[in-house]
Amino acid sequence: MNIVAIVSSKGGVGKTTVTQCLAVEALRQGIAAAIIDADPQKSAADWGEQRAAAELDAPTVIALGSKSLVSVVADLRKRGAGMIFIDTPPHSAPAINAALDVSTGSIMVTRPNPMDLRALEATWSIVSRMKKPSAAVFTQTPPGNRARALGLAQGRLEELAMPFCPTPISYTLSFPYAQAEALSVQEREPTGKARAEIAEIWGWLKRNHIF
Repeated sequence: MNIVAIVSSKGGVGKTTVTQCLAVEALRQGIAAAIIDADPQKSAADWGEQRAAAELDAPTVIALGSKSLVSVVADLRKRGAGMIFIDTPPHSAPAINAALDVSTGSIMVTRPNPMDLRALEATWSIVSRMKKPSAAVFTQTPPGNRARALGLAQGRLEELAMPFCPTPISYTLSFPYAQAEALSVQEREPTGKARAEIAEIWGWLKRNHIF
């Protein structure tokens, strides 16, 4: 069973969105997917409740609360989960470490701007010590002439010898619209650009043995 920690030392980078999209993509691949929401904000858990209320096919979503990750992972394993994504809180090295301890791999989430990249370096210092498959995924990437920011950010990660997925997730209003409807972006717009990006990211992560 693959257990993937979705991590970032900074909030607002799109960590929960990446978690939701990959969990839904796993379902589309025929994998019994689950999300453990370790973030006290419980955004993923709220999303899961909204989907359940709407009777949407959904990954199992469990709010960690005061439970231990080890016990929740063991319970999901007994229930037949084939892939677990752990949505971790920002600004919490202990929570990130706990998720990395039980994971088989990790995904670091960042936007391509200097402030987020500095936070990503702190995340990488934690992740790299675990010696498990890991890679960064860029989110909220600006379009058009401002896309140069992505190239500069990718160059910085190359300097750090930090693996990263070459396909970014572009900024689009499709994401907040999907959230408002308790959907993932690939469900709301199955032929859209964001859907294609998520599929490419999934394929890259799989080919590079992150999961």
